[in-house]
Amino acid sequence: MKGKLHFTLLLLLCWAPGLMAQRANDHIRRGNELYENGKFEEAEIEYRKALEKDPQAWKARYNLSNSLYRQKRYKEAGMALDSLTENITDPQLKSQFYHNLGNSRLEEKDYRGSVEAYKEALKHDPKAEDTRYNLSYALKKLQQQQQQQQKKQQQQQQQQQQQPQQNQAQKPEKPEKQEQKPQRQQLNRDEAEQMLDALNRAEKELRKKTDKRDGKEGVAASGKNW
Repeated sequence: MKGKLHFTLLLLLCWAPGLMAQRANDHIRRGNELYENGKFEEAEIEYRKALEKDPQAWKARYNLSNSLYRQKRYKEAGMALDSLTENITDPQLKSQFYHNLGNSRLEEKDYRGSVEAYKEALKHDPKAEDTRYNLSYALKKLQQQQQQQQKKQQQQQQQQQQQPQQNQAQKPEKPEKQEQKPQRQQLNRDEAEQMLDALNRAEKELRKKTDKRDGKEGVAASGKNW
């Protein structure tokens, strides 16, 4: 992105009555020094201390949003700016607030929100060229995002339409029940003789057991045992 995401610290501190306001200004001053030296986390602490002393110190809140942005805590930076836009009446300052708010939303990929913020900034300062450039960039990113969403929705619809067809195609057909007929086993001559011999032996054994049970020895006519 070639647009300038500039942030201007409000270094000029207006005199405010009361000890609490003076202490808040002291923290803002220290926070500004830390910010300029790139110590954004330490600067954040000082700006928060300033807000504890004076919750109405809008300069502390604005600079706090800048320090959060530099830490890439874009959502928190945007929230800090949101609370300022309604209370500031100066057109230049308000334009600057909305410009920074647009930057925060742009980093969050909230392109629609960034477009709205840049438009608000241009309402208060139509000559802000950086804001105008960032607006055109955000509009382009928003258009790309919408096209991607539409493409994704179309793909989901196609998948939903194809799913019933795939399920129907994958459903196995019920096989027809076929009656299986037993096949006759053909025996050759040797196998037939072996089977006949086995049956004869079995019959002899059975007869011997029967004769013994009846009190007979089971002797053959030739005088030989079976």
